[in-house]
Amino acid sequence: MGRLKRFKFFALLSAICILIFLTYRYINSEKEPVNRVPDPNFPWSVNSNRNLSDYVAPENETAIINNVNICNQNNVTRKPLILIVVCSAVAHANSRQAIRQTWMFKDDRSENEAGPFDIRTVFLLGRLLNDVTQSNILTESNTYGDIIQEGFIDSYFNLTLKSVMMLKWVKNYCSHATFVLKTDDDMFVNIGKLTDYLSDFENRKDLIVGSLFRRHTPVRDGGKYMYDSKYYPNYVSGGGYVISGPLVPLLFESALRVLYFHFEDVYVTGLVAKEANIIPEDNTLFGFRKLPLDQPCLYRQMITTHGLSPNEQRDIWQSVNDPLLNCPSAHLPLVIVSIVFISSVVLLGIYFVFKRIHTAVCQLQSPVVACESARSVPGSVGCDLLRDQSRRGKNEI
Repeated sequence: MGRLKRFKFFALLSAICILIFLTYRYINSEKEPVNRVPDPNFPWSVNSNRNLSDYVAPENETAIINNVNICNQNNVTRKPLILIVVCSAVAHANSRQAIRQTWMFKDDRSENEAGPFDIRTVFLLGRLLNDVTQSNILTESNTYGDIIQEGFIDSYFNLTLKSVMMLKWVKNYCSHATFVLKTDDDMFVNIGKLTDYLSDFENRKDLIVGSLFRRHTPVRDGGKYMYDSKYYPNYVSGGGYVISGPLVPLLFESALRVLYFHFEDVYVTGLVAKEANIIPEDNTLFGFRKLPLDQPCLYRQMITTHGLSPNEQRDIWQSVNDPLLNCPSAHLPLVIVSIVFISSVVLLGIYFVFKRIHTAVCQLQSPVVACESARSVPGSVGCDLLRDQSRRGKNEI
């Protein structure tokens, strides 16, 4: 019987491990990187110079437009600073305007949402080969004072360069920031949720947090020479992630030692973070998918949400801030609840199957042993009769 018990234990343990593994794989299968499509016009050839120092010029001023006073604070009322850097395309003036009119807008309500923090927001741009829109960018900068423009060509494959330029600018002009949120111009940012979350990490100096991707297989759109390992290092989605302010100089210096890689989230929060011995952390409130527009309560629960047009930014912002909007308490996602329920049912079924096997094996033994073994089995019958028969047999002998 000892062997049977060990078999039952290891079988049950194996079933639990398999269910946990399948649950993990299912959850993470939903977190696939987006926009990872091979491009036939991939510009980084095997002979391209991938030394970041040659592009970033760390010792030089490289900004075409530079509003250096964005992070200035009054020393009397100085609060911990959260700098939000919105990576924006030159042509996306409507997206920038929508952000200024919504979650970037400052009034009494937004000041209350900021809580113990001072929130500053800046838009980071590159430039176009055709500079006919440059005068519009200059006018926008003069009007709002929230534009930083660097001299690199603004394209999808230069997004890594844009993010490293972000690190450079924060290091030089906003070094006292407590946190830096990197996001994009199609992201909705819930300032209240952001500050609520970060208020618990104010003393963290080594934080990189967002929606974490684990052990993802590299996309070979530029050839294996760009990255030849089996998996990317763990990294967080580039749509919205937070870095501790004191960590920025370390990441910038580490980036100068890591060869250029065109997926900026993999590069900054994966490759460069690994070079700096920093482990990125997961928080599913940093969303990287578009949520249904008719469910503003979902947006109220998230820190960042992806894929909103300028008009959708305005509509969601109004809905989320509607005082008549009544949102129920946050619940676990339905998929998690379903997996836990199904796992419980399966484990319960396995338990009763082994109970039946246990009873059957017992009944193959002598009647008395079978009864003794079956005492703890629910529904055992006939034991008293078997025991009486055994006693009579002994008396007759």
